[in-house]
Amino acid sequence: MSKTYLIWWHSQFIDEINRDSLSIEDIIDKTNKSIKNLEKFKVFEKEGKLKVKQTGTINPIYIEILDKSIEEEVVNNPAVEVIDKK
Repeated sequence: MSKTYLIWWHSQFIDEINRDSLSIEDIIDKTNKSIKNLEKFKVFEKEGKLKVKQTGTINPIYIEILDKSIEEEVVNNPAVEVIDKK
């Protein structure tokens, strides 16, 4: 069984913003939270441990794990959804 890893970075902050009492502070807080969740992936990418699959879409972003030692950390990141494929 193979796994597909998706990063829903945009939904992580856009969907969580309260539209009934919208504020710049709320937008910044939600955006920063999403960026914090993605920071480790930037490091992994620079180290050659993962890469973004070129699919023409940016939400979700499909990633490929190149170093299985980071798989648990990727799976446990709140920005990631894992889909099992047979």
